[in-house]
Amino acid sequence: MQKSVEEIFRKMAQPSVHKPVPFFVGIIISDESFWQNVQDALTAHLGKIDFISEKVDFEKFTDYYEPEMGKNLVRFWAAFEELRSPEELVEIKWICTEIEKKFADGEHRKVNIDPGYLTEAKIILASFKNFSHRIYLARSVFADMQSMFIGGRYEPMKWTFADYKSDVAQEFFQTLRKKYREWLKSDV
Repeated sequence: MQKSVEEIFRKMAQPSVHKPVPFFVGIIISDESFWQNVQDALTAHLGKIDFISEKVDFEKFTDYYEPEMGKNLVRFWAAFEELRSPEELVEIKWICTEIEKKFADGEHRKVNIDPGYLTEAKIILASFKNFSHRIYLARSVFADMQSMFIGGRYEPMKWTFADYKSDVAQEFFQTLRKKYREWLKSDV
């Protein structure tokens, strides 16, 4: 018996709107004394910061930014209170880039701000750099999946940045995921 177009269409996946997600920024900063100014700029555009991770010596992971930003860089993550549509990742990447420029010393950044969001299943970062595993979104921005939630933790991909594999990162993202899951339960 041949199925009608209506029967076939009913069984096809239907588009849906993704639930809002928690956004965060990964911060690498050369001088912590101006973190408050950076934080003020972030909150002016993206809302109140909910919590911040422990701060760690970025040089434990890499010296990649040393030529541009100098030595003694500090790495941490900050989560925002407000949930947003994942589609806002492109705009947020551009906002963070403008904040970086505001605090730069000529061509040298004093702060690196990498926005991303978390779902129950993954951690996504925004990047202007193309690579084989990155998916183009819009306006020069690519999505970069850093980790997948497997077996009770965010497991790194083979391209995951070393700092995103750290215990500090894992603790931050576990806390953010727990808060997100609480929100999902309350949003039923």
